Amino acid sequence: MSGKLLIVEDEFIISQDIRRITSNLGYAVTAMAKSADEALRAITSEKPDLALLDINILGDSNGIELAGVLKNKHSIPFLYITSYSDSSILKKMNETEPLGYILKPFDKRDIRVALELAFTKLQSNSNRSLPVDVVKKDIDLSQHIVGESMPLKNVLTMIKQVANTDVTVLIEGETGVGKELMMEALFKSSNRSNKSLVKVNCATLPSELIESVLFGHEKGSFTGATEKRIGKFEQANGGTIFLDEIGELPLPSQSKLLRCLQEKEIETVGGSIQKKIDVRVIAATNKNLADEVKEGNFRADLYFRLNVFPIKVPPLRERKEDIVPLANYFLKRGISKFNKPNMEFDDFSLKKMKTYQWPGNIRELQHYIDRALLLATNGTVHLDLSDQLVNEEENKKGHELRSLEDVEREQIIYTLKYCKGKIRGAGGAAEILKLHPNTLDFRIKKLGIIKENLFT
Repeated sequence: MSGKLLIVEDEFIISQDIRRITSNLGYAVTAMAKSADEALRAITSEKPDLALLDINILGDSNGIELAGVLKNKHSIPFLYITSYSDSSILKKMNETEPLGYILKPFDKRDIRVALELAFTKLQSNSNRSLPVDVVKKDIDLSQHIVGESMPLKNVLTMIKQVANTDVTVLIEGETGVGKELMMEALFKSSNRSNKSLVKVNCATLPSELIESVLFGHEKGSFTGATEKRIGKFEQANGGTIFLDEIGELPLPSQSKLLRCLQEKEIETVGGSIQKKIDVRVIAATNKNLADEVKEGNFRADLYFRLNVFPIKVPPLRERKEDIVPLANYFLKRGISKFNKPNMEFDDFSLKKMKTYQWPGNIRELQHYIDRALLLATNGTVHLDLSDQLVNEEENKKGHELRSLEDVEREQIIYTLKYCKGKIRGAGGAAEILKLHPNTLDFRIKKLGIIKENLFT
C-alpha cells in the first residue's frame, strides 16, 4: 500500500511513532504539523492523499475545525487520531465524516488497518459504477439479497471491500432492513467462511449471565455454576462472532467487551488466566450508537472499537425500486410455503406498495404478503394497505411521526392477534416475525405488551 500522508499531532513521541510506522508500511509522509496553521502551510507545498489528525493540537483551531477546512476548501480526506471517551465531542467528529479513527493507545496493526480501509474507501467510486449483478457474482452473496437499487449496490460494494479483511464491522440500520442477511453475506464472502460463525443476540442475554455467556465461567465461580462453561468468544476462536443488537449491552459488560477487543484475549468468570483469541467481530444495531454515547448509555471507547468499518443498511423507503422485486420474491416463496399455486398481485396492490413508507421495512413487507397470500382467493393477492396509507392532503397538513419502538409494538400486537396469542411453533408469531421465540418474549416484555392488548 502507498500514499502520501500529512500527520497533524502536537505530541512529539506520538507523531514520530506514527511517522515510523507509516513509513515502514510503505506510505510517504509529506509533512508533520503541530497546529492547523502549520498543516495549512504544508499542503500548499505538497498536497497529501490523506491527513491524520489529532483532536487536541496547538494553536487556536482544534483537529475537528481543521478537518472542516481540509474537507471543504482543499478536498483532502482525513481520519482522526484520538483518545477521546468524552461523548460531547463525538457528534462533532462524526459530522465531519472522517474515513476512520486511530484510537490511542495504538499499535502498528491499528494504523495499518485504518489506513488500508481509508484508501479502500477512497477507491470505492470506481466499484460503485458496477451493476448489482456484477457485484453479486464477484463475492459470495446470499441468494436472498434481492434488489437493483443504488443504495443496495453501495452496501454490497462495501461488503466486497471489507469481506476478506479481519477488521471489525458495525452494521447499522432500522429494524427489519436485513442486517443479519448482510452479515451472512459478509461472512460467506470472507476468508473465514469455512470456520465457525457464532451468533449472539445481546438483547436476550440475562444481565447477570452476559459475561458468562460471552467469555465462559469456571466451575463454582457463582451460584449455579456446577460445571465449566466455554463462552461464545472461545467457541468462535479462529472464526467469526456476530454480536446482534449490540446497543442493548449493559454498561458494565461493555467494559469487559472493550478489553476483549483491545487485547484480543478473554478471561473467564472466576478464572485468573487470560486466553488469546483470534476472532473476527461483526456487530449490528438498530440504534444510533453515537446518540447512545451522548446519552451515557454506550461507552465512547467501545464505539470507536466497533465503528472501524460501519455499513449502513438503508430503509426500504430509500430503495423504492426494490419493493416490487422483493414482493415478487416473497410471493414466490409464500406460494411454496403455503401451497397456494398460481397466485399474483392485483394492480392496485402493486401500485400502493410503492407509495407506502414501510416503517417496518422488509420484514413488514414480508408479513403483509404472507397474510395476504393466506387470505387470497381466485388467484389474486391483495395487500390491504388502505388503513396504513396517508393521502396527499394529510401529508400536506403534516403527519404524526412515530418512534420505531411504537411501530414495532404495533406490529407485534398485530401479529399476536393474527396468531391468537400463539408465540412458538408452526404458525406462531415468532415464526412469522422471523424471530427466535426467546427474542420475541424479550421484546414483548420490553415493549410492555400484555394479554389485554391482544383483544382491544
